[in-house]
Formats: sequence, structure tokens, C-alpha cells
Amino acid sequence: MQSDPDTVSDASRRRLLRTVAGLAGAVALAGCNGGGDGTGSSPAPGESATSAPSSTPSPTPAAATAPPTATPTATPTATASPTATAASTPAGRSTAREFVARLRAGEFDAAHAMGTDELASNLPRSALERLWLGLLAQHGAVESAGAVETTTRGGSTAFVVPVDCAEGSARVEVGVDAEGRVGGLWFPAEYGSPDYVDTSAFTERTLTLEPQGCSLPATLTVPAGASGGSGAATATATDAGVVPGVVLVHGSGPHDRDETVGPNKPFRDIARGLATRGVAVLRYAKRTYACDVPRAEWAIDDIVVDDAVHALGVLRDQPEVDLERSVVAGHSVGAACAPRIAERDGRVAGAAVLAGNARPFTEVYPPQVRRIFEVQGGLSAREEQQLAAVTQLMTAVENGSVADGRPIGPLPGIWWKTFYEYDQVATADRIDADLLFAHGGRDFQIPADPAMSGWREGIDDADAARFERYPDLSHLFQPGAEPSLQTEYRFADNVARDLVVDLADWATGL
Repeated sequence: MQSDPDTVSDASRRRLLRTVAGLAGAVALAGCNGGGDGTGSSPAPGESATSAPSSTPSPTPAAATAPPTATPTATPTATASPTATAASTPAGRSTAREFVARLRAGEFDAAHAMGTDELASNLPRSALERLWLGLLAQHGAVESAGAVETTTRGGSTAFVVPVDCAEGSARVEVGVDAEGRVGGLWFPAEYGSPDYVDTSAFTERTLTLEPQGCSLPATLTVPAGASGGSGAATATATDAGVVPGVVLVHGSGPHDRDETVGPNKPFRDIARGLATRGVAVLRYAKRTYACDVPRAEWAIDDIVVDDAVHALGVLRDQPEVDLERSVVAGHSVGAACAPRIAERDGRVAGAAVLAGNARPFTEVYPPQVRRIFEVQGGLSAREEQQLAAVTQLMTAVENGSVADGRPIGPLPGIWWKTFYEYDQVATADRIDADLLFAHGGRDFQIPADPAMSGWREGIDDADAARFERYPDLSHLFQPGAEPSLQTEYRFADNVARDLVVDLADWATGL
């Protein structure tokens, strides 16, 4: 029998929590508290930290070694900045060019050795490698590097190396000090609307949801031509008056209405992509983002399910929405909760499970931690110790010995306890609603095979449900290359067209 996790030494526990806190800053499975309301440049969803606005280039993350939970975060931590006295432009250009060339060649030791002591302390060699691999995972192999440009950052000159990749492009900003050493590194990234969105095909209006104890800012995206809407009808807008309506439900941590992850805004992509195709969408800020909620009160009903049920009622109150075709679509932990939301609501026509786990999350979390460590090439003795502590804590959740307010990673014990007690597969099996299950094949946070097979095997009438797997998509349903890892969320991309089209087709066909 495993020992009680409370017997783990205080030092080991502190190491574990430091590790988890660091990882939470690099994964986009939950959301982070911070300013903004999700309508513009909003903080990245993370478990515990706040990112720079997506419209402002952010510094690279420091050592990122903390496990994701249920929706990715890419919250950066500042690196050392270039000194006030920058190297001469020719020398700086040469250093920046050589630094990026070494990264392209996979010479991470040599690239790291080019940095100042301060940079090396803030950005360990392993973190530098993971960051570069994140760029490749999101955008594909670097095919060429352009001429070095200059910009100003913090009153000093920084050198910009533009790189073109197989599936996108990026800008690598390098600060060089007076001695010609790399003193700062940034990967500026900015959200861009996907090409499958037609802004003339929909309108948006701001709402405020008022569930008990909290006001949640929200956006309703409505196809042009729907009754009560405005704007010229297009070929993709409805002429029938009312349209299907979808409520989007976030992952595990605090999230804005766009489920912002670094420069990525997956819920904005989905909402506008669906509205372009004749589906109204309501997205809202999560309670733990919009309000001050004591962590001992983070039960999944209190911070996920009840607010989503309220949002569905608000959605059906809108004149453009067909009362018989309301849908809940959850992502990550929101996906796992979608059957419970549908059951509590009792009126939805469908529930979409987007990257939802079918197993107890206590079984999912330790492999997430291991995967993050193993991306670096195996586990160190310290990492093995940390993983063992995580496993012990999951055992404590399962046997009910964790206090409600005790932090386990970025989330309190009450969250783990109530999520563990909930059987999402059994709930999905008994609800009277059409089901759609969608999963990315590159999803390292909630691996597709056990998730999809778990749902399929646990539902009696699985043939009546729709299952869609997208081999090249990540947990955020963004295309990319292997290895899939958390640092790819630091780079801008959009939800894939295929996911949006399939979700629209399913919703309109209800």
C-alpha cells in the first residue's frame, strides 16, 4: 500500500509545487487571472500567472517544467533583457544570425553557451530547446531565415531574425550586449483571424451573464440574416429566421471568453467560424476569471457546470436562436463536463466533447507530468521524485484524504475531488442528446486513443454518436508537427478549419 502523501517531506512538497507552478505557466489547459475581458488583448489562460497581452511581444518562458491540467497555457516569464549599451549593429547582427543558425541546427548547447550568465540562469539549456521545439511543433520545420532586422526593446536595440517554416512563420528577437553575448530572447506573436472567418457574415453583441454570485462578461456571435440580427445576408448566413445556438465551455483554470492561450484565441476562432456558417455562439468569461472565488469553493458544479447551464438559458432567450437546437460544446475539462451540463439543463439537442478525457483525471494527470519531463529526453532523479509525489497525491484524491483547499498543482483539492466523483462516460450514456466527440491526434495532454476509445466503449449506442479524429491537430485543435509539447502554444495559430466545419455541419443538422 502506498504511504499517505501527507508524509512526503515539506521540502519534497515545495519542490513539487514549484515544478507544477512552472509548468502551469507554459501549458494552456486552464486559464489565468488577470486584467482584460477577452474582447481584445487578454491574458493567456493559465493556472496561476498572467501573460503579456497578445498584441505585445512577450519574453520567452523560463524553465517550463509544470504539468498541464485540462486546457493549455503559455504564460511567459521574463528573460534577461539586453543591456542599455547594445553591441554595434554589425556585431549584433552577426551574433543574432549565428544564434538562430545554431538553434536551427539543433546545437542547443552551443546556442546556450552564447548567452550571458543572467540569460543562462533565467533560461536553462533545456528550456531553450523546448522553446525552439515548440516553434517547430506549431509551425513545422524552419525552411529559411531572412535578413537580420533591428527593433527597439526596452530602450535598447534588438535584432530580429525572421524565419519561414513549413506551416507558418515567426520572428526571433535577440538582444546582444556590448560584449557580443546574447542577453535577451523573445518570440513576439500576435493573434490573427483565420481565413475561414467572414466578418460580413455575422454580428457580435456584448452580454452580461448573471449567475448566482458573479457577473460574467459574454459575447454573442450571430449569423447575419438571423431574425433579430443585423447586417447583409450572405451565402453562408441563414434565411430561415432562427439558427442553432452553441454555448462554449472552457477548460480547467480561469479563462477569458476567448479561452486565450498566449497569442491564441481558440474560442474566438470557433465562435466566428461557426457564425460564418450559420450557427449562433455564446462565449463568456469563466467565473474564476471574472470573480474572486475562494479556491476551497472550486467544485466543478460551482465553477463550470452551473454557469454553463445558466448560459444555455440565456442563449435560448435570444430571438435569433432556435429553441429546439441549443448545444453545449466543451473543451478539455469543459468537454468532460459537457454531458453533466446537458443532463442538468435537460433541453439541449446536442453535446460536443472537444478533447475531453474519458478516464478519471487522476489517471490522466501523472502521464501528463511524465510527458513534459520526457520531452527533455528522460527523467532525472529529481523528476522521478516529483512524479512519484504527483502519483501519491492522485492516490490521496481517490481515497478522499485531501482537504478541499489544499493545492494540488494549480488546482485545489475540491476541484480534484468533485471531478473524480463525476463519471462523465456514464452520464453521456444516459442523456437524451446527440453527441459529437472530436479529438486531435497530437494532443499530448489528453491523448486521443484512450479518450476516444473510452467514450466509444462506454456508450451503449456509440454508433449513433459522431466521432471525429484529426491526426495532425493539438489539444487546441491547431495543426502542427511532432513532437507536440506545451511550448507550441507560445506561437500563434488558429483552430483548424476541419474542426469548425464539422462542428457547424453537426450543429445545423440537429
